[in-house]
Amino acid sequence: MDKDLFTRSKRNPILKPIKNHKWEAFKVYNPGVFYEDGKYHLYYRAMNKSEDWYSSIGYAVSDDGEHFKRFSDPLLAPNPKTELEKRGYEDPRITKVDDTYFMAYAVYDGIEPRLNIATSKDLNTWTKQGQAFKDFRFTKMGGFLPIWHSGEPRYSQKPRGKDEWSKAGAIFPSKIKNKFWMLFGDCNIWLAYSDSGIKWKSIKQPFIKPRKGKYFDNYYVEMGPPPIKTDSGWLVLYHGIDRKIYYRLGALLLDIDDPSKILYRSKEPVFGPKESYELGKLIGKTFIDAIPGGLEAIQSKNKKDLEKYLKKLDKEKMIPKVIFCCGAVLVDGVLRIYYGASDTFICTATARLDDILKTVK
Repeated sequence: MDKDLFTRSKRNPILKPIKNHKWEAFKVYNPGVFYEDGKYHLYYRAMNKSEDWYSSIGYAVSDDGEHFKRFSDPLLAPNPKTELEKRGYEDPRITKVDDTYFMAYAVYDGIEPRLNIATSKDLNTWTKQGQAFKDFRFTKMGGFLPIWHSGEPRYSQKPRGKDEWSKAGAIFPSKIKNKFWMLFGDCNIWLAYSDSGIKWKSIKQPFIKPRKGKYFDNYYVEMGPPPIKTDSGWLVLYHGIDRKIYYRLGALLLDIDDPSKILYRSKEPVFGPKESYELGKLIGKTFIDAIPGGLEAIQSKNKKDLEKYLKKLDKEKMIPKVIFCCGAVLVDGVLRIYYGASDTFICTATARLDDILKTVK
């Protein structure tokens, strides 16, 4: 479906790793974005290349949405010596509510991610506010973890760490009934509310679950960019993953006054991977996090062994096909998305909002 709906930039990938920037020499991906006063502000996950790999958050600015000025240092860098920040910061999503910018991002200790919040008044200087949830327990709230056994997808509800697994937070850009609202999570998607936008309480029942049958989201789901306000309701893009490990974007429409009310859910994806840089086919140049063994497997191999390993996985159809979108902005009726391709590069694509709403309905 995506061949006519979204148009990819001819410049894709628009951002790639920079070898002489150690902190972003390995991978750049999964960016959040905010558009204001004619400028696109991009906040992206960047990974270093070393045995003690971890992610930082980089910052780039553009006048046209495709040519970005990047900076030599990360905007937000973790302390790898701190146990909770051992593997760094991941997948920022940016929202403005009233006069405050909110960044929801995951802090990863190597076992489980925990959703954190940072705030800003100017998009440049950010204050870390700490963990979003005090009492969210992933498996007790209906969460599960996707696992692979001999090439077959399975599920596990065995808690990891302290069962505080939370990530992929997307805050609504305005209060509803005097509350902040947020969609978050992977495997399932939950709805949460807050008085401050900093400390959050999750509704216990998962809001969006994978669908049974031959749907694009029949294995698990994960939240996408912050919701976008339209005349038809809140437009929500989310990731649907099928049993062949294809990551695609689906769409929801939520009631404008009641975010717990789903008006529409797309039966088919609105965007999905098809280019070589999105399909993990650039063996030795793309490094997808969700391959069997994860990043630990990648980091433990020399270049020759790694290439051999990736070719074997590709032949066995075990390499995920990934587009992952944390950022979307609406400018003059055009929705521009920013997404990670094969967990290695940053890309962008555009579609008319009217076309998306027609598809969803």
